Amino acid sequence: MKVDLVFTHQELDFMNKKGKIGVAIDVLRASSTIVTAINSRCASFTPMISVEDIVRKAKENLEGAFILGGEEDGLKPTGFDLGNSPLEYMSNMVKDKHVLFCSSNGTKTIFGLKGTDDILIGSFLNVEAVSQEIYNGEKDCLIACAGDFGLFSLGDTVCGGMIISRLLQKAQTDAYLSDTAEAALILYKVHQLNIRAMLYGSEWGKHLLDWICRMTLISVQILMNMTWCHGLETA
Repeated sequence: MKVDLVFTHQELDFMNKKGKIGVAIDVLRASSTIVTAINSRCASFTPMISVEDIVRKAKENLEGAFILGGEEDGLKPTGFDLGNSPLEYMSNMVKDKHVLFCSSNGTKTIFGLKGTDDILIGSFLNVEAVSQEIYNGEKDCLIACAGDFGLFSLGDTVCGGMIISRLLQKAQTDAYLSDTAEAALILYKVHQLNIRAMLYGSEWGKHLLDWICRMTLISVQILMNMTWCHGLETA
Protein backbone atom coordinates (compact mmCIF):
# COMPACT_ATOMS: atom_id res chain seq x y z
CA MET A 1 0.00 0.00 0.00
CA LYS A 2 1.37 3.40 -1.01
CA VAL A 3 0.17 6.51 0.80
CA ASP A 4 0.49 9.83 -1.00
CA LEU A 5 -0.56 13.29 0.10
CA VAL A 6 -1.08 16.67 -1.57
CA PHE A 7 -0.96 19.93 0.37
CA THR A 8 -3.63 21.73 -1.71
CA HIS A 9 -6.58 20.59 -3.80
CA GLN A 10 -5.09 22.33 -6.85
CA GLU A 11 -2.32 19.69 -6.91
CA LEU A 12 -4.91 16.98 -7.58
CA ASP A 13 -4.95 17.98 -11.26
CA PHE A 14 -1.49 16.41 -11.57
CA MET A 15 -2.11 13.21 -9.61
CA ASN A 16 -2.96 9.72 -10.78
CA LYS A 17 -6.18 8.77 -8.96
CA LYS A 18 -7.17 5.51 -10.59
CA GLY A 19 -7.49 2.54 -8.23
CA LYS A 20 -6.89 4.62 -5.09
CA ILE A 21 -8.85 5.55 -2.00
CA GLY A 22 -9.17 9.33 -1.73
CA VAL A 23 -9.38 11.27 1.52
CA ALA A 24 -10.51 14.91 1.53
CA ILE A 25 -9.43 17.05 4.52
CA ASP A 26 -10.52 20.61 5.31
CA VAL A 27 -10.27 20.81 9.09
CA LEU A 28 -11.32 24.46 9.37
CA ARG A 29 -14.03 23.84 8.63
CA ALA A 30 -15.74 21.96 5.77
CA SER A 31 -14.72 18.36 6.50
CA SER A 32 -15.45 18.84 10.21
CA THR A 33 -18.87 20.18 9.25
CA ILE A 34 -19.61 17.28 6.91
CA VAL A 35 -18.61 14.68 9.50
CA THR A 36 -20.77 16.42 12.12
CA ALA A 37 -23.80 16.52 9.79
CA ILE A 38 -23.49 12.84 8.88
CA ASN A 39 -23.03 11.92 12.54
CA SER A 40 -26.20 13.93 13.21
CA ARG A 41 -28.03 11.59 10.81
CA CYS A 42 -28.92 13.95 8.01
CA ALA A 43 -30.87 12.10 5.29
CA SER A 44 -28.26 13.01 2.68
CA PHE A 45 -25.34 15.39 2.29
CA THR A 46 -24.50 16.59 -1.22
CA PRO A 47 -21.29 18.60 -1.72
CA MET A 48 -21.39 21.07 -4.60
CA ILE A 49 -18.81 23.33 -6.21
CA SER A 50 -20.45 26.73 -5.88
CA VAL A 51 -23.25 28.80 -4.39
CA GLU A 52 -24.72 29.13 -7.88
CA ASP A 53 -24.88 25.35 -8.27
CA ILE A 54 -26.76 25.03 -4.99
CA VAL A 55 -29.24 27.77 -5.85
CA ARG A 56 -29.86 26.17 -9.25
CA LYS A 57 -30.38 22.73 -7.71
CA ALA A 58 -32.75 24.11 -5.08
CA LYS A 59 -34.86 25.89 -7.71
CA GLU A 60 -35.25 22.64 -9.64
CA ASN A 61 -36.94 21.02 -6.64
CA LEU A 62 -39.79 21.81 -4.30
CA GLU A 63 -39.23 24.77 -2.00
CA GLY A 64 -37.97 23.58 1.34
CA ALA A 65 -36.84 20.19 0.01
CA PHE A 66 -33.23 20.95 0.91
CA ILE A 67 -31.25 22.62 3.66
CA LEU A 68 -28.84 25.04 1.97
CA GLY A 69 -25.49 25.25 3.73
CA GLY A 70 -21.94 26.44 3.22
CA GLU A 71 -19.80 29.52 2.86
CA GLU A 72 -18.40 31.91 0.31
CA ASP A 73 -15.28 33.82 1.36
CA GLY A 74 -15.86 32.46 4.87
CA LEU A 75 -19.39 33.81 5.28
CA LYS A 76 -22.84 32.25 4.94
CA PRO A 77 -24.27 33.12 1.50
CA THR A 78 -27.40 35.26 1.36
CA GLY A 79 -30.53 33.13 1.50
CA PHE A 80 -28.79 30.04 2.87
CA ASP A 81 -30.12 28.23 5.93
CA LEU A 82 -26.75 27.37 7.47
CA GLY A 83 -23.14 28.48 7.19
CA ASN A 84 -19.95 26.43 7.44
CA SER A 85 -19.87 25.99 11.21
CA PRO A 86 -19.99 22.38 12.46
CA LEU A 87 -22.13 23.27 15.45
CA GLU A 88 -24.86 24.48 13.08
CA TYR A 89 -25.19 20.90 11.84
CA MET A 90 -26.13 19.20 15.09
CA SER A 91 -29.00 16.70 15.10
CA ASN A 92 -31.79 19.17 15.84
CA MET A 93 -30.91 21.14 12.69
CA VAL A 94 -30.22 18.47 10.07
CA LYS A 95 -31.59 15.13 11.28
CA ASP A 96 -33.55 13.47 8.43
CA LYS A 97 -32.91 16.53 6.22
CA HIS A 98 -31.29 16.66 2.77
CA VAL A 99 -28.34 19.07 2.80
CA LEU A 100 -26.75 20.85 -0.17
CA PHE A 101 -23.35 22.27 0.77
CA CYS A 102 -20.47 24.20 -0.77
CA SER A 103 -17.27 25.76 0.55
CA SER A 104 -14.33 27.70 -0.80
CA ASN A 105 -11.82 24.83 -0.52
CA GLY A 106 -13.39 21.73 1.02
CA THR A 107 -15.96 20.76 -1.60
CA LYS A 108 -13.52 21.57 -4.40
CA THR A 109 -11.19 19.02 -2.79
CA ILE A 110 -13.92 16.39 -2.87
CA PHE A 111 -14.61 17.04 -6.55
CA GLY A 112 -10.88 17.03 -7.22
CA LEU A 113 -10.73 13.44 -5.99
CA LYS A 114 -13.13 12.24 -8.67
CA GLY A 115 -11.49 9.31 -10.41
CA THR A 116 -10.51 7.56 -7.19
CA ASP A 117 -12.34 4.35 -6.30
CA ASP A 118 -13.74 5.79 -3.07
CA ILE A 119 -13.75 9.19 -1.39
CA LEU A 120 -13.58 9.53 2.40
CA ILE A 121 -14.01 12.71 4.41
CA GLY A 122 -11.26 13.20 6.98
CA SER A 123 -11.08 15.41 10.06
CA PHE A 124 -9.80 15.23 13.62
CA LEU A 125 -13.30 14.05 14.54
CA ASN A 126 -13.05 10.72 12.70
CA VAL A 127 -9.35 9.90 12.34
CA GLU A 128 -9.70 6.33 13.62
CA ALA A 129 -12.66 5.52 11.36
CA VAL A 130 -10.89 6.91 8.26
CA SER A 131 -7.62 5.10 8.95
CA GLN A 132 -9.51 1.84 9.50
CA GLU A 133 -11.43 2.27 6.24
CA ILE A 134 -8.20 2.88 4.34
CA TYR A 135 -6.64 -0.20 5.90
CA ASN A 136 -9.69 -2.35 5.12
CA GLY A 137 -9.70 -1.13 1.52
CA GLU A 138 -6.26 -2.62 0.82
CA LYS A 139 -5.56 -0.07 -1.91
CA ASP A 140 -3.16 2.80 -2.43
CA CYS A 141 -4.34 5.99 -0.77
CA LEU A 142 -4.31 9.64 -1.84
CA ILE A 143 -4.85 12.12 0.99
CA ALA A 144 -5.89 15.55 -0.26
CA CYS A 145 -5.49 18.54 2.05
CA ALA A 146 -7.78 21.34 0.91
CA GLY A 147 -5.27 24.05 1.67
CA ASP A 148 -6.15 27.72 1.87
CA PHE A 149 -6.91 29.10 -1.61
CA GLY A 150 -3.92 27.32 -3.10
CA LEU A 151 -1.64 27.77 -0.10
CA PHE A 152 -0.40 25.28 2.49
CA SER A 153 -2.61 24.63 5.53
CA LEU A 154 -0.93 23.43 8.72
CA GLY A 155 -4.16 22.08 10.24
CA ASP A 156 -5.07 19.99 7.20
CA THR A 157 -1.55 18.59 6.92
CA VAL A 158 -1.29 17.65 10.59
CA CYS A 159 -4.66 15.91 10.33
CA GLY A 160 -3.38 14.00 7.30
CA GLY A 161 -0.30 13.04 9.29
CA MET A 162 -2.46 11.79 12.14
CA ILE A 163 -4.44 9.58 9.77
CA ILE A 164 -1.17 8.22 8.39
CA SER A 165 0.12 7.55 11.92
CA ARG A 166 -3.00 5.54 12.78
CA LEU A 167 -2.79 3.69 9.47
CA LEU A 168 0.85 2.71 10.09
CA GLN A 169 -0.13 1.27 13.46
CA LYS A 170 -2.50 -1.04 11.59
CA ALA A 171 -0.46 -1.75 8.45
CA GLN A 172 2.92 -1.89 10.25
CA THR A 173 5.52 -2.55 7.50
CA ASP A 174 2.95 -2.88 4.67
CA ALA A 175 2.67 0.86 3.93
CA TYR A 176 5.03 2.96 1.80
CA LEU A 177 4.92 6.75 2.24
CA SER A 178 5.62 9.37 -0.40
CA ASP A 179 7.84 12.30 0.62
CA THR A 180 4.80 14.53 1.21
CA ALA A 181 3.09 11.85 3.31
CA GLU A 182 6.29 11.46 5.33
CA ALA A 183 6.42 15.23 5.85
CA ALA A 184 2.81 15.27 7.08
CA LEU A 185 3.62 12.46 9.52
CA ILE A 186 6.60 14.40 10.87
CA LEU A 187 4.46 17.53 11.35
CA TYR A 188 1.85 15.50 13.21
CA LYS A 189 4.49 14.10 15.56
CA VAL A 190 5.66 17.66 16.31
CA HIS A 191 2.13 18.80 17.23
CA GLN A 192 0.45 15.63 18.49
CA LEU A 193 0.51 16.63 22.16
CA ASN A 194 -1.42 19.86 21.59
CA ILE A 195 -3.61 19.83 18.49
CA ARG A 196 -5.65 22.73 19.80
CA ALA A 197 -2.62 25.02 20.14
CA MET A 198 -1.53 24.05 16.63
CA LEU A 199 -4.93 25.02 15.17
CA TYR A 200 -5.10 28.29 17.08
CA GLY A 201 -1.56 29.15 16.04
CA SER A 202 -2.03 28.23 12.38
CA GLU A 203 -2.45 30.94 9.77
CA TRP A 204 -6.12 30.14 9.14
CA GLY A 205 -6.75 29.75 12.87
CA LYS A 206 -5.34 33.22 13.45
CA HIS A 207 -7.55 34.51 10.64
CA LEU A 208 -10.64 33.14 12.37
CA LEU A 209 -9.50 34.62 15.67
CA ASP A 210 -9.05 37.96 13.92
CA TRP A 211 -12.72 37.78 12.96
CA ILE A 212 -13.45 37.61 16.68
CA CYS A 213 -11.87 41.02 17.13
CA ARG A 214 -13.81 42.53 14.23
CA MET A 215 -17.16 40.74 14.49
CA THR A 216 -18.06 40.30 18.14
CA LEU A 217 -21.49 38.84 17.39
CA ILE A 218 -19.96 35.65 16.01
CA SER A 219 -16.93 35.50 18.32
CA VAL A 220 -18.34 32.88 20.68
CA GLN A 221 -19.49 30.71 17.78
CA ILE A 222 -16.05 30.80 16.12
CA LEU A 223 -14.29 29.85 19.36
CA MET A 224 -16.73 26.99 19.94
CA ASN A 225 -16.26 25.77 16.37
CA MET A 226 -12.47 25.80 16.56
CA THR A 227 -12.69 23.82 19.80
CA TRP A 228 -15.07 21.35 18.14
CA CYS A 229 -12.85 20.94 15.05
CA HIS A 230 -9.83 19.80 17.06
CA GLY A 231 -11.85 17.24 19.05
CA LEU A 232 -10.93 13.60 18.49
CA GLU A 233 -12.88 10.42 17.87
CA THR A 234 -16.42 11.77 18.24
CA ALA A 235 -17.60 10.32 14.94
